[in-house]
Amino acid sequence: MKKKFGIIGNPIKHSLSPVLHEYWFKKYDIDADYSIIDILDKDLPRIIKKVRQGYYSGINVTLPFKQKIINYVDKVVNDAELTGSVNTIFLNNNTVIGENTDVYGLQAAYLKGI
Repeated sequence: MKKKFGIIGNPIKHSLSPVLHEYWFKKYDIDADYSIIDILDKDLPRIIKKVRQGYYSGINVTLPFKQKIINYVDKVVNDAELTGSVNTIFLNNNTVIGENTDVYGLQAAYLKGI
């Protein structure tokens, strides 16, 4: 069964995330799609509902929703707790989780440059 992923933001049409994710899906033969989801603030509960129902396996979050989405997820974990910012949401044991992978990515890039 094909998994669905996407990115929410506004504006978002310029995002290169679909190109990057589709590349990795194809390279590793992952049966998945990644799409741009252009939404407004009022659409956040609908997105959470789709994650909760399993329609989306995961959603990336960009501006202006990185802080706003926190009010809709069930649990904020790890660096998202520390930064008050979420860039990834997913379902785990019927709980919508908000995570932040930006900190890890920034640390990895910094350490690679040393």
